[in-house]
Amino acid sequence: MKGVIMAGGKGTRLRPLTCNLPKPMVPILHKPVMEYSIELLKKYGITDIAVTVHYLPDAIKNYFGDGSEFGVNLHYFEETTPLGTAGSIKNAEEFLDERFIVISGDALTDFNLQKGIQYHEEKESLVTIFMKQVESPLEYGVIMTNKDGQIIRFLEKPSWNEVFSDTVNTGIYVLEPEIFNYIEKDVPTDFSKDLFPLLMKEERELYGYEAQGYWSDIGSLQQYRQSHYDMLDGAVNIPIPGKEFKPGVWVGNNVVIEEGAKLEKPVHIADGTVIRKGADVKSYSVIGKNNVICSKSSLKKSILWHDVYVADECELRGATIANGTLVEQGAAMYEHAVVGNHCKIGKRSTLKPEVKIWPEKEIYEEALVHTSLIWGRKATKSLFGSRGITGIANVEITPDYIARLASAYGAVLPHGSTIVIASDSHDFSIMIKQAFIQGLHSSGIHTLDTSPTVAPVVRYTIVSENLQGGVYVRFTNRKGEKQLNVEFYDYKGLPIHPDVERKIENAFWQEDYRRATFDRIGKGRRSTHKNEEYIDSILNTIDRKAIQQTKFRVVVNYNYQPYLSFIPTLFNRLNCEILTVPYETKNEEMAKLVQVTNANLGILVGEEAETLKLITEKGEMLDEGTMLSLYVLVAFYGRKAKQITIPVYGSSALDPLAESLNGKLIRTKANPRSIMESDGGVFNYQYDAQYAFTHLLEMMATQELTLTEIVALLPNVHMLQEHVPCPWDKKGRVMRRLMEDIRGNNVELVDGIKVFHPEGGWTLILPDVEKPLFTVYSHSTDIDHAREAADQYVNKIRLYQKV
Repeated sequence: MKGVIMAGGKGTRLRPLTCNLPKPMVPILHKPVMEYSIELLKKYGITDIAVTVHYLPDAIKNYFGDGSEFGVNLHYFEETTPLGTAGSIKNAEEFLDERFIVISGDALTDFNLQKGIQYHEEKESLVTIFMKQVESPLEYGVIMTNKDGQIIRFLEKPSWNEVFSDTVNTGIYVLEPEIFNYIEKDVPTDFSKDLFPLLMKEERELYGYEAQGYWSDIGSLQQYRQSHYDMLDGAVNIPIPGKEFKPGVWVGNNVVIEEGAKLEKPVHIADGTVIRKGADVKSYSVIGKNNVICSKSSLKKSILWHDVYVADECELRGATIANGTLVEQGAAMYEHAVVGNHCKIGKRSTLKPEVKIWPEKEIYEEALVHTSLIWGRKATKSLFGSRGITGIANVEITPDYIARLASAYGAVLPHGSTIVIASDSHDFSIMIKQAFIQGLHSSGIHTLDTSPTVAPVVRYTIVSENLQGGVYVRFTNRKGEKQLNVEFYDYKGLPIHPDVERKIENAFWQEDYRRATFDRIGKGRRSTHKNEEYIDSILNTIDRKAIQQTKFRVVVNYNYQPYLSFIPTLFNRLNCEILTVPYETKNEEMAKLVQVTNANLGILVGEEAETLKLITEKGEMLDEGTMLSLYVLVAFYGRKAKQITIPVYGSSALDPLAESLNGKLIRTKANPRSIMESDGGVFNYQYDAQYAFTHLLEMMATQELTLTEIVALLPNVHMLQEHVPCPWDKKGRVMRRLMEDIRGNNVELVDGIKVFHPEGGWTLILPDVEKPLFTVYSHSTDIDHAREAADQYVNKIRLYQKV
């Protein structure tokens, strides 16, 4: 008699354990569950076995080979497309030329197969199904038989109102080769859904054999854990591998259990594992090969695969950890937490119950992880990036995540505070904003909703309404990243201070939320006039009459959405003729349009209405350095400002320009808060596109200059910019080596490392706060000198990553 092992399952309900492992290869007491199926068939003399494979077939083939090492002959039949449980064995029809038995490669059982085969022969059955009574039949095919054992009713995965029996299909079948007449080749066919109902309809010989013994379908993480516990309890008539070191404690070869380690039965420890002094391994723990359990760590009901390192003072309760994972000092994992292959669980981090971590993820120190980490690379203690909190829409940033974030933010604000909250007009942004509002209200914070709008209006509203802070939610998809950004502002309209970010993070990770009593919850109100008030305030800072009389013609490119609808309104109030182009228009096309239409200039407004790009009337696009120079000139030409703040990488050539206009430049860190705070107001050239272009139009009108003529007044600046990739864990080493190299040089450390060169000019090495890279800026009056200096430090950054 021949056998078939169905081993094509993906095991999606077992993820993350099966993300890169087929379901039959998931280990039970350190052996792939399919190995138990092979041993069971061999026990009853069935050694010629077909194996149907589909998902990650090489993992199965590489482990079992031709089966000789296991005392059987294995023949593999691979599905290129899923064919269903019955369709998969059709591929092996030529091999299965006699009576055969089908068994699942992902079930654990000790059934007496011979008795089932004898029953099949006695009934002269075409198909005999091994049946088993279970407590909850909802996940299986429910079977009803008559007194003779013939199946008279069959229903796959019923709901409770459909359950008619607690006897279910175990997926073990004895079949005659004639069955292939009922299965079409290359047509997806399922035993339970297709084949068995067809046989019943044609009144063929379909019998159920009520098997005695243990059976577990390893179909869920809960059942996977329970199967281990059942093995340790002796509920399965299968020998437990290893030696019984003492009653209820099984160990493999070369296991080291140091004096002072505690073991509480039942426990299983595989080959090469080390249990350090002071470790406490409690009951129902299963520890795989070559693991290390360090001092003062405690395990209970936890399943560890191979090559797992558990550092000191860790606590594992009902956790499952796959191969090659590092659990650092003081980490904790609670009931039903599951960690995939090759993860790193940071020091003193906590995985809450039911959390699942997909393979090759990293949990940062002290992170408190509530939700499963699937798509992202890391769960970190730092929520905030350079501009608030950013994540993939409805993957990393979800309504439940936002509700917790809002509660954490509310906890750091005084009860009864009022903040402005707004979003752009994207549907997802609106949904997230609403979830945020509810979280704030629950903590006793009042809200003013000014949507749809932009961040500059939010900042203006905070100051004009004397509010305690603000939040702006926007969707960004510039490069197809589909991300949501949540920005936070303080009572001055500035991005919140890093100290406040840390307070929010601590409240978030520690779940230290404030819940107001039902009669003291926050209340919300709306205002639809803030965009107009913001425009009025900008117009009050300029000579609008001069602009109106000039009648500029402007080609405008902006995201034509409701939240930016005030932009054409602003131009109309300045009596400008505007030609709007689609937001997707390329810069080159827009430059040509500016020339063709004889426009005075082209204006590109970023989707957040903060950033600005300009095109001259001759079609020249101004680069970042020229724009910064232009802001300095516009700020000082009419003595409107005495000083202006620029990033630390701003060209040294701007200082003489500022001095010639009786102005002063202040350099600070290249982040919005530092620049806005130093400038001392919510209106800012670098972070408010509307404020910037209206003041530029004023200069053009009052001085009667074209944009090209204004640019000609700017100093000639040679500044290069280059990005150098560098892994996160190498950044510190690179910075240290660079500091060693420049010891004794003229250096400024306001932001990154700024090295001044003896011959003039400087180079700035700036590590990116959000990406694994450095940005190198190099400034000189000579372009070749700038390039030479930049190359020198770029090469050093690359070298120091390696040595």
